[in-house]
Amino acid sequence: MESTQVTKSTALDVVVALKKATSKTNVTFVSIRKYTNKYGEIANHLINVGASYSKAKERDIEFLKHLDLDSNEFEFKSAKALLIEAKQALIESFENPNENRSQGQIEAYTAIVDGVKVHNESGKVYVYGYRQNKTILQDGVYPVVKSRPLTIAKDEIRKLLRTSKYTQYVLDNVGEIRANGETLEL
Repeated sequence: MESTQVTKSTALDVVVALKKATSKTNVTFVSIRKYTNKYGEIANHLINVGASYSKAKERDIEFLKHLDLDSNEFEFKSAKALLIEAKQALIESFENPNENRSQGQIEAYTAIVDGVKVHNESGKVYVYGYRQNKTILQDGVYPVVKSRPLTIAKDEIRKLLRTSKYTQYVLDNVGEIRANGETLEL
């Protein structure tokens, strides 16, 4: 896996380009091309930077509260009892998030603009947003995960949630970033 080191001037270019591209509503689409994740997968991503995570969370809570596990609309592999427990645990985690973890995330980064932040220790620049589209160019090698049955049930339900598509990208694993007609090759 080859990665490009993002210099301070390149990071500044990205920040400036994203500031220019951000609309008055602080929402814009950003294309991240040839992003390599930690498993070696290379993909192109289209993300909505500045989309409201809190609104998505509110919608997901309502969705979960009204999710009919007996419906044939969704195919679940987990047992119904586990799905009921998973659904309740997900609602609880949305309504009462871990305050220590949330505070740790706030203290670890400095926000530049909506959807762009810098890690305070490493200096790496991250772009955060709602993933609209992902096109895999090269498959990665993923480890076999041995999760508990409850975790598997939660993951089945999470795939239905809007918040599960919010993600962040570290810019030293990117080939190119585009926003509002501007292209930066990294």
